[in-house]
Amino acid sequence: MGAWCSKENQSGARQPHDYNHNHNHSYRCPHAGLESSNLIVGIGFTKSNERTATTHDQSVFSFYRDNQLCDGFEQALARYRELVPQLNLAGPTSFAPIIETAIGIVDSSGGQYHVLLVIADGQVARSVETGNGQMSPQERETIDAIVKASDYPLSIVLVGVGDGPWDMMRQFDDNIPSRAFDNFQFVNFTQIMSRPIPTSKKEAEFALSALMEIPEQFKAAMSLQLLGAELLSLQTCPICWNQAKDLAFGCGHQTCSDCAKDLKVCPMCQKAISVRLKLY
Repeated sequence: MGAWCSKENQSGARQPHDYNHNHNHSYRCPHAGLESSNLIVGIGFTKSNERTATTHDQSVFSFYRDNQLCDGFEQALARYRELVPQLNLAGPTSFAPIIETAIGIVDSSGGQYHVLLVIADGQVARSVETGNGQMSPQERETIDAIVKASDYPLSIVLVGVGDGPWDMMRQFDDNIPSRAFDNFQFVNFTQIMSRPIPTSKKEAEFALSALMEIPEQFKAAMSLQLLGAELLSLQTCPICWNQAKDLAFGCGHQTCSDCAKDLKVCPMCQKAISVRLKLY
């Protein structure tokens, strides 16, 4: 997946973006050591279709009966369109089940870095019986899941579509305590796309808002040694994350031979490749 990432100043505030030159913001991910990542997409259904068990706020269901993976976002979108007419939606809403599922995926991968993209049209359920200063069970479960996820190499990006309300999601983004690292980002898609600017600039602003924290989150996961031992050894190809590095470029960076064969520039530093040295 492509990532456009913005600069931030030392105080954490965003600096103005030049949305006509998105490549100016694309260097931070490889600079942080992240050339690729695994994407988990979660869509905010709160009840599954009638062919399977009801989920409500307790579990999630796969887009395929046999739990096969979607081949890219386009296939996930196509499958989503197939499933929507068969769904009966119901509440309450909790993001804890999808976060717990993502944790399991990361764990079973041997500690590879993943990004969980949650697309939702409403925030975590909060009943009228919940008093001021108190949390609903769904809010508490979601916060606990986000805190638990910070012990894994997993970033969570929640994209809000529709008119919300989104006040609780902003609190999740800013005020969740006791995490190993800041692993959660909320992005108000509707607010961005309703701005009176050209579509191309809206899309750029959305991409920047969704992914701007990924490089720092990946670096935090690295520094906390949350990645699997194989990845931490830096012997795995940073492009496919499957094969061992066995080829070096003149700049000193390394990949596997399969990924390197079609490269013209180094994916880490963008220097033209003039020397290829077989390591094994």
